[in-house]
Amino acid sequence: MATTRYSDVRARDTDRADVCGLLDAALADGQLTADEHAARTAQAMRAKSFGELEALIDDLQIPDGLANAPVVRVDRRRPRRWLAPVSVVVAALVAGAMVGGISRCGVDLPGFGEDVPDLTTGAGLAYFLAEYRAEFGDMNADEVTFYPKYAVVDRQKPGSASETGDYHYNGDFRTSGTSQRERGARSFDLAAIDVPAIAGLLAGAPRTVRCPDGVITLVIVQFDTHGPYDRGAVVEIHVTGKDGSSGYLTTTFAGEPLAVFPPTR
Repeated sequence: MATTRYSDVRARDTDRADVCGLLDAALADGQLTADEHAARTAQAMRAKSFGELEALIDDLQIPDGLANAPVVRVDRRRPRRWLAPVSVVVAALVAGAMVGGISRCGVDLPGFGEDVPDLTTGAGLAYFLAEYRAEFGDMNADEVTFYPKYAVVDRQKPGSASETGDYHYNGDFRTSGTSQRERGARSFDLAAIDVPAIAGLLAGAPRTVRCPDGVITLVIVQFDTHGPYDRGAVVEIHVTGKDGSSGYLTTTFAGEPLAVFPPTR
């Protein structure tokens, strides 16, 4: 009987999630840049074997608390470098919340295909940005609206300053039409988003807007046209509670909160 090699063992959702946790820790302690984290997270979500997952963490130091993950534990042929316990890494994350927003790649959420995490989480944001760059070759957009299972994108149509291309994303980008682009419309650079900072805000948003039992139902990335000041492009995070009440917060791309609007009772 043929012996299956370690590298050929098929990966489970939990194995992909474990690797995402390792990537989160590596981002938190400075081993990976935000772009590297986003790219590796996207690859982890598509990985089919232990070998593919191992390649994503082969050059990383592993926190003690994650050393027993199967994708780490199975291969004992090479020495591993262990970092401090994972609790130390968690303490370094934004308000201790980033792990909740990024780790596990969203694969443990019901109702999703294994390839696309919840797009209103840090993992979903990182995954989407990597997919966006791969699709369009740049990070320009006029507006992006994230729902848990899909995203809607408006971006200037190539070669036409007066037309907007409308796209729907739920694992693939599909054109949903073309619309008139407003005079003076501007594009922002999605690459300017500080993914770890926004991930922390996403994880803590229900508490921030005083709706602790709520869930994020909508995230909008757009230019802030309200009020007398031009605050540039912002991220709006909308939360809905079990009782139907809703609130939202607005933040810069750098994760600096601008305003919080709790539910009106």
